[in-house]
Amino acid sequence: MSLRALVLLALVVPLAKSDAGQTDSWVEITTPHFVVVSNSAEKDARRIARQFEWMRSAFHQIFPEAQLDTAVSILVLAVEDKANVEAIEPPPYLGPGKLPVGGMFVRAPERNYILVWMNSLALRPYGAIYHEYTHFIQSRMGVWMPLWLAEGTAEYYQTTEIYSDEVRIGRADTYALEKLESNPLLPLTTLFAVDVHSPHYHEEDLGSTFYAESWALTHYLKTKDDRDHTDHVKEYLDLVHGGADPVTAGTKAFGNLEQLQSDLQKYLSTADAGFQRMPAPAQVDDTSFALRPLTKVQVDTLRGEFLARVGRFGEARTLLNAVLQDDPKNVPARVMLGHLAYRAQNYDEARKWCEDAVAVDDQDFTAHHCLAASLLKKGVPDTVTGTRIESNFRTAIRLNPSFVPAYDGLAVLLSMHSKSAAEAQRYMQKSTELDPGSVEVRIDESNMLMNMNRSKDAIGVLELALKLSHTPEEVAAVENVLQTIRSYETERSKLQARNIELSRKSASSAPVGITPARPTYEPQAEYTEKARVAKREGVCVLNLIVGTDGKPYNIVVAKRLGLGLDENAVEAVKKWRFEPARRNGTPILSRLSLNITFKVFGVLTDKYVQLSEKAKNGDPAAEFELANAFFTGRDIPRDESQGLALLQRAAQDGWPQAQFQTAERAYGDGHKDENYVSAYVWYELARRGGLSESEPKISELESRMTPEQLSDAKKRLERTASSSK
Repeated sequence: MSLRALVLLALVVPLAKSDAGQTDSWVEITTPHFVVVSNSAEKDARRIARQFEWMRSAFHQIFPEAQLDTAVSILVLAVEDKANVEAIEPPPYLGPGKLPVGGMFVRAPERNYILVWMNSLALRPYGAIYHEYTHFIQSRMGVWMPLWLAEGTAEYYQTTEIYSDEVRIGRADTYALEKLESNPLLPLTTLFAVDVHSPHYHEEDLGSTFYAESWALTHYLKTKDDRDHTDHVKEYLDLVHGGADPVTAGTKAFGNLEQLQSDLQKYLSTADAGFQRMPAPAQVDDTSFALRPLTKVQVDTLRGEFLARVGRFGEARTLLNAVLQDDPKNVPARVMLGHLAYRAQNYDEARKWCEDAVAVDDQDFTAHHCLAASLLKKGVPDTVTGTRIESNFRTAIRLNPSFVPAYDGLAVLLSMHSKSAAEAQRYMQKSTELDPGSVEVRIDESNMLMNMNRSKDAIGVLELALKLSHTPEEVAAVENVLQTIRSYETERSKLQARNIELSRKSASSAPVGITPARPTYEPQAEYTEKARVAKREGVCVLNLIVGTDGKPYNIVVAKRLGLGLDENAVEAVKKWRFEPARRNGTPILSRLSLNITFKVFGVLTDKYVQLSEKAKNGDPAAEFELANAFFTGRDIPRDESQGLALLQRAAQDGWPQAQFQTAERAYGDGHKDENYVSAYVWYELARRGGLSESEPKISELESRMTPEQLSDAKKRLERTASSSK
């Protein structure tokens, strides 16, 4: 997402301030694909509703193959006044000196949201929403693009203009042109190689050049393809989808990259940035739109929902709890409080909220899904609980056959039972068909495949998910699981190599002329539910005879693990095939001993995925624990920079242990007097948080600091105290 895009929103026909002025009354207008909630006059709210249906029709003409229908209508909060925008906008845009939010698009598994400030003065009509709506369309198509082309395409359609008689696509982006006039172009080999980890994607100065040049190159290539009746952009995508790296694919599809860069520079210097025209979609008839006034409770429910989606969790809980004081049977408020508890890993609390919601309205599909998901997150369920979870997921699907999370959850549940593996795959396939770009679904698919002992397939799914990821949170979630599975695969490969080495040693000690049997096909044994719950790991030893036909016979368990694992090991080895032992080239019967290793997948993954999720939600305890895991390399790859970033966040979020550790790192051996002030501040904050270990450190520092340093430290503490009020 372009940070710049968030401030480029205005209405296609800018609305004048209503004659009635700002009003405290709110209306809801329901269209075929949107629910528009606004505190403006009815005529302006209707105009917004028509505009969004019109926008959808126009983009459906541009992307006719896209499946834009979702399980729940997109919620549009069309707000007239700045105060109401600030009351619900995301945390990064709060406070003085922050960028104003003219409009934004927010995606969530249950529903998508659009925020519009109706009287925003901005540079480009609906720019932010068109940019994000393009990404939404890309996700619905499940088409991966290299990052420069994905963002360049979103920037290209960001400047779309919809008029009564035509749609104009690809107008020049004045901001991007000005940026490229004052900054040199990135080499195309650099541009093509930018990914979600690159500073060109995250750092403000580098990022603005990356977005501007991505727009420019996309604009140039699309214009050139249209003019020359070629399809080089599609050829490029076919190459990268076929496995070519983006730079190699660029050379094959577009020719010499230095020449392409020279052509792009000339294109920009001549300001030849024309645009395409296409017929406007049919005017939208708003007579079928349903209109109703909203009560304060109804508006606050929607505000609480949006606050939860943009990360203002505490305010969302406060508002939704107040809603329930006035309206105890409010199902959406209960479901959203359940979601908030779920995100905070309080699964018992989430279950309670969602059970209550189902009791109030058993026809609410989101309540059924929330209840099933919170029960499932507690671990592999027993038979009774599993039946209950399955029933809730199936009810959610029956009530809304387009609701992706219910198919996804049901697939995960069924994958825990080997007898239901085929059905689990069908439901997961349905999830990916309905929402092919969902990173969350891909992560669940990988875990399902791991439950089926298909680790290589799981890695392939996660590699695709990594390409589809567009936010740091999505990238981190995918990489956490991918790292664990790869570590699992590495350990399994080491074990296989060790077994091969043992086979070689056996061969070297075999009589002259005899070659021992060796496996050629080794399907893995499956875990049992009981073993997974008990986290049983170990080696099951099997003795068997390999026949001259390469099949196993007379399989006997020599060392047991119990909990059904031995039986599963036998069933798996029955399917093995071998190159039989040979004497002077002739197949003979042979005896073999096999070690079948069972290792629980997901214990560490679950722990650190949960910690990561809590840290993303601002939980300082999780930030602190995850920081120290990165510092020590305990169960996850050692990463000093990530550890420091998390430690700093935990300290700033007020966690005393993190503040003390930050102080310790600054103070060190006490010889760096330039760090005294910083160390003193953090020690004192930790002391105020109740950590008595800070007191001797503070006394020691006071004896070493100059009066100027001590005064500076106390001023910083005063500023910190005043800013936290």
